[in-house]
Amino acid sequence: MSNKIIEHIEIKSRHVKEELRSQLVTLHDSINISEDCMSLLQNAFIYNASKMLGECNLKIKVIKKEVARVTKDIQENDHDNPELTIFFSIPDHIMNIGQSIEKLSDLIDRKISENILFSDKAVQETVFLLQRLIEILVPTADIILARNTFLTMYIEESQVGLGNTAMEYATLHEERLIKGICMPSASSLYISMLGIIKNIAWQSKEIAVKLERK
Repeated sequence: MSNKIIEHIEIKSRHVKEELRSQLVTLHDSINISEDCMSLLQNAFIYNASKMLGECNLKIKVIKKEVARVTKDIQENDHDNPELTIFFSIPDHIMNIGQSIEKLSDLIDRKISENILFSDKAVQETVFLLQRLIEILVPTADIILARNTFLTMYIEESQVGLGNTAMEYATLHEERLIKGICMPSASSLYISMLGIIKNIAWQSKEIAVKLERK
């Protein structure tokens, strides 16, 4: 094999690695932005501050744009870079996280604009679950750049724990509703928020599991 051919292969190999690194950084940053959004939503929920929802929505637009670009690149270049196929389904999960955050933002916006009051217990439960979700998104971003068995285990266990807690909260909520502690207008909103929070945690778990299996 001639020196020119060897040099060409080495240059292409470096290009492939740089391209892969660039795609992974974009996916990692997108999850980090999602984490930032969750903090904004948490504060918007606590302080009834709709301005923070607008900030979150702008961040989600960035996520959608960047993840769509990465998805296109992976689809077009995976035959040249087999390593990219490992991450083929990851952008879809990140996009679903973004869409779920948008839905959660809409629900919080409705709560604020319509002055829908949650019971003190429902507020505490919601804030707790949002915080747990933030704590799941942090290692989910990390696992994009550093696939790690311990991170996967933590995310899986945290997702199960969050899901079980959300189900417990839903049961307690039904009891409050029956006792008249919770208003019916807040009930559907609260249950919908629980469902979205659970879905974001599930999407995060899927990212971790799919990367671990490769």
